[in-house]
Amino acid sequence: MTAATRTDVPTTPTRRRGSPLPALAGLGALAAFAGAVVFFNDPLRGAGDPAGAAEAISGGSTDLAAPLIGAYALLAVAVIGALASRLGRAGDRGAVRLLPLLGGAHVLLLTVTILAPAAAVAVGTLVLDTGVTPTAAETALVLMNLAAPLAAWVGAGFLIAVALSARGISRTLVVISSVFAVGLLLPPVGWAVTYLMAFWFAGVGIWLSLRD
Repeated sequence: MTAATRTDVPTTPTRRRGSPLPALAGLGALAAFAGAVVFFNDPLRGAGDPAGAAEAISGGSTDLAAPLIGAYALLAVAVIGALASRLGRAGDRGAVRLLPLLGGAHVLLLTVTILAPAAAVAVGTLVLDTGVTPTAAETALVLMNLAAPLAAWVGAGFLIAVALSARGISRTLVVISSVFAVGLLLPPVGWAVTYLMAFWFAGVGIWLSLRD
């Protein structure tokens, strides 16, 4: 009687590719934000009083920036959700739970900054049929100057949470997020780093798609 022998052949583990959707969302967010900045440009164009600001806003193209900044917000939130899901696999960390809240608040405040003059144009032309009034222009400027620094501060908190969540997962993500967070907290360059956050979302989307 011959006993059958069984030989276990080691198999090579397959490498699972990440989904391309985060990369597409990140690159789409970058493209949408770039378009919004082009149309937003300088809505005041050197105006020094409410009447001049109203005339400058009404003659600009801020209304064209509104749908683009809305698309940026949606795509950036998609990247934030994918990032929170990826970092959450390493363990239950409190910082991971803050990512959707702080990231969404940052994107929302930045959206308000660009939508404020567009809202003044929409109300003056589509709702009241009076054009942009000096009061509407002044209100839009108040909202812009309130939302812009808040977007930077909340964005810094979001990036700090990312850095804390990514420890032991990606040193590059920790370092870049920390540098961006410090930049957002520095008043002289905070506004510029806020605009560069679109590149951060694009880079993180690509990183997520390349990760296993």
